[in-house]
Amino acid sequence: MLSPGSLSRPRQLTPPQLLILSFLGLIVVGTALLSLPWASTGLRLPWHAALFTATSAVCVTGLIVVDTPVDLSPFGQIVVLLLIQAGGLGYMTFSTLIGVALGRRITLQERQTLVEGLNAFGPGEVVRFAWGVLRVTLVIECLGALVLGGWWASTHGLGRAVWLGVFHAVSAFNNAGFSLFSDSLIGASDEPVVLLTVSALVVLGGLGFFTILEVASLRRRSLKLSVHSQLVLAATAILLAGGTIALYLLERDNPQTLGALPAGQAWLAAWFQSVVTRTAGFNSIAIGACQPSALFVMIILMFIGGAPGSTAGGVKVSTVSVLLAALWATARGETDAVVFKRRVPHEQIARAFLICLVAFLAVNALAAVLLAREGRELLPTLFEVVSAFGTVGMSTGEGASPLSLSGHFSVPGQLMIALMMFAGRLGPLTLLMAVARRSEASRIRYPEGKVLIG
Repeated sequence: MLSPGSLSRPRQLTPPQLLILSFLGLIVVGTALLSLPWASTGLRLPWHAALFTATSAVCVTGLIVVDTPVDLSPFGQIVVLLLIQAGGLGYMTFSTLIGVALGRRITLQERQTLVEGLNAFGPGEVVRFAWGVLRVTLVIECLGALVLGGWWASTHGLGRAVWLGVFHAVSAFNNAGFSLFSDSLIGASDEPVVLLTVSALVVLGGLGFFTILEVASLRRRSLKLSVHSQLVLAATAILLAGGTIALYLLERDNPQTLGALPAGQAWLAAWFQSVVTRTAGFNSIAIGACQPSALFVMIILMFIGGAPGSTAGGVKVSTVSVLLAALWATARGETDAVVFKRRVPHEQIARAFLICLVAFLAVNALAAVLLAREGRELLPTLFEVVSAFGTVGMSTGEGASPLSLSGHFSVPGQLMIALMMFAGRLGPLTLLMAVARRSEASRIRYPEGKVLIG
């Protein structure tokens, strides 16, 4: 029976709901700032362009409907940079750490929200983990900015080079894909320092903070890596190597992409695209000129994405790995899925299936709607939708325009892509948990019923 006081007491928001509200708040603030007259170099940005750009930055995607270096003023570019940083780490992470620094006590609900945002394993050590995340982020981004800024100093001048280095380092580590060059990094296709530095930042950002901190602590503690970190590192290495070889073989004879490059430069470009396709969105070759087979490989890489607890998107490498382990066990008639001599709990297998199924259905549903509304070809449309879901930011574009394909969609089409970026950043499971009411376990168990499968 409800007590009189419980009728007037507002229902407390769950951690997934708080996480969603924090990202929505960032997008609203970013939209308002980008709508200001001094955020653009020409006319004030339309509300839908400001909203799309803010969503793309907060969700660390990189799809653009305005040319960042041309259409946005220095103030607008700074806003984008701050949104990328806040979106990559999460607003709740920043607000919690600021509260700790000011001496405020962190509530259990805030700890649970941080667990959701950082994909930490429990609320006990989450604040200390958040401090470690912040330190790692600042150190890696500063090192990347120093290398990139130093390289560009000779061609762009010291002041401009510093800004270019900071912006691209933050964008790369947060797997955002925003660039201050209209052609992304195509102009740097013959600059190994730039491509290797950016790809290193992207890989580190996509490994996940848990794995980075665990690897960093191995020198201080004689511990073995956890199953999670082993799985992330192994899957990442396989995807990077496989993606590089596949893209090289598929594009080597294409004169518009790798075919025009020397062998060494072509391998470097294939490596770079393999790295950034999984969630970063930069490009050193013309994506719209790639073969359909190469675009299909990129779609698979974008859908998989990076690691949990990282700045990357996609369904995540650990999710796909668990799914494949479960399928392999089922094919062999085994009860348990085993990864690195450890049994994977059935609850995690069910969660992996749910995430992949919901993501697959959402991507295809939106692609179907956009095909009907926008009237464009299947492959570029599907590529754009998967890029939005995976928070990649890579696009086939249209002609010589520097804008993403989304920039040529109607306003409703752009809003649907923005919604997909938001869903991809938070993840299907977080969204489902936010809208679904948690029910108590039923005490009733029904008799088994046999269903024909396959």
